[in-house]
Order: sequence, then C-alpha cells, then structure tokens
Amino acid sequence: MNFVKKALFVVVFMLIANRAIVYAQPTNPPGGDPDKVPITGIEYLLISGGLLGGYKLLKRKKAKEE
Repeated sequence: MNFVKKALFVVVFMLIANRAIVYAQPTNPPGGDPDKVPITGIEYLLISGGLLGGYKLLKRKKAKEE
C-alpha cells in the first residue's frame, strides 16, 4: 500500500508540474502578428516531396512521348 501512495503522489506531482510548465510558455512579441507560423521541417518535407513527384511525372511524360 505504501508503494501505491508513493506512485500516486508522484503522478499527481508530475501532473501539477506539467501544468505549470505548459502555462509558463512565452507570449507573442509585442507588435508581431500572432497568426504567423514559421515553416517547420514537415512543411519542407511536403514541399520537396511534391516537387520530386512532379519532376518524376514530367520525366515519365517526356519518356512516353519519345
């Protein structure tokens, strides 16, 4: 029973600590547009995948014409 109490205490403590960390995130800089979102790695991967797919389709189309 002692282990269960310790485990419960640790879980509750972690939930409270996590809540404090989440609410402590910085705000937007003054005068900045809050709707701006930077392009991250996943967007770069999507763009490059689309470009590569388009290139391969164009290449296949040219090969069929010849």
